[in-house]
Amino acid sequence: RNGVMPLFWLSLLVLFGCVIACWANHTAFDYVLRGMAMTSLMPCSIVVSHWALRKNMNGFKWWILGGLLSGIVCIFVFQKSVEVAMLAQGEFGANAVNSIISGPIFWISRFSGFVQLPSFGWYLQCPLVYSVIAPIGLAAFAMLTTTSGRSAALGALGSAALVLIGGKTRRTMKRIGKYFYLWVVLAVMGVFAAKIGYQIAATKGWLGEKAREKYEEQTKGNKSLGALLLGGRMESFCGLIACVAKPVIGFGPWPMDECGYTSEFLRRFGNVEDYEYYLQVTQGNARKSGGWARHLIPAHSMIVQFWLWYGIFGLLFWIYVIYSLLRYLKQDCWSVPQWYFWLAAMTPGMMWNIFFSPFGDRMGMMFFLVAVLLVRAVRKGRLQLPNNMFLEIK
Repeated sequence: RNGVMPLFWLSLLVLFGCVIACWANHTAFDYVLRGMAMTSLMPCSIVVSHWALRKNMNGFKWWILGGLLSGIVCIFVFQKSVEVAMLAQGEFGANAVNSIISGPIFWISRFSGFVQLPSFGWYLQCPLVYSVIAPIGLAAFAMLTTTSGRSAALGALGSAALVLIGGKTRRTMKRIGKYFYLWVVLAVMGVFAAKIGYQIAATKGWLGEKAREKYEEQTKGNKSLGALLLGGRMESFCGLIACVAKPVIGFGPWPMDECGYTSEFLRRFGNVEDYEYYLQVTQGNARKSGGWARHLIPAHSMIVQFWLWYGIFGLLFWIYVIYSLLRYLKQDCWSVPQWYFWLAAMTPGMMWNIFFSPFGDRMGMMFFLVAVLLVRAVRKGRLQLPNNMFLEIK
């Protein structure tokens, strides 16, 4: 009745695709367990999220606060494996804390939620100027303090733009759908404008010497947007060659690059530094394993990762998610104004993550998607807002 079943069935198909891919590719048992742990949690998360949000539609703010507090706790205990692997060189516990908290991008990801918490949970009471300035301030901080903050800055600017357009009333939020295609065109133009602004700021050294060096390394004289994306997000595109090779069944979780898809991509689109780094990684893996050089097929993208690992069902899942997010902005976002900042303003960053970030926040992502679908149920009259939320809107 609330329209969440398509997402649930597609998540079950992803689980089924994981089983088939593991069986067809003779995936190692430990990778089978990890892949099944990821995919089996998705339908469970959808059921729990739907129950929690339907029971208390105004309680989402406490979910967000709890997630932010958990993000601080897991610096010290229950540490995330991705942060341990990338930032702490495999160390755990107290030995890993200093390494984990050393980079500014870590603090951006942790405290951006706290800065925007008033807008997330109490959007209609929070001053509009704060909901606009907070994302812009975070964007500026990300660009000035780290060379890896471009995507965070772009998402934050998109959030500020949607807050300015939508405002706080249902009448003004309907502007999003009424002029949807105009906003899409302006968003594309905004991306190119942001690229030009970043190019000028980086080459003139306004963002620091490291940012200038990174920009020059990634573009190698080719200053097009495509070159910047390929240089900065090579691992997001690399797995596409492998996806085309086995588009239906996939390769199973964490597949080894036995056929040289990475080297083929680097040969066609990479540069000398990319290829040298690839050789360095594969040779290091060979020394650790005592065997021949092995390398995972890169998939630094949710949609590429699921298509590569779980086959066609993984691709269909994210196509439906993208469709649901665009439909939400065009038709539904005005229905629950209390959720506007949480859902609508976060959609640009969510879309970026689908294409250029790996799948990590399993429970949080499903919670977000279920909320998007419930907003549609409210618009269609299938789900009634609680009286206190209705009076707050009036």
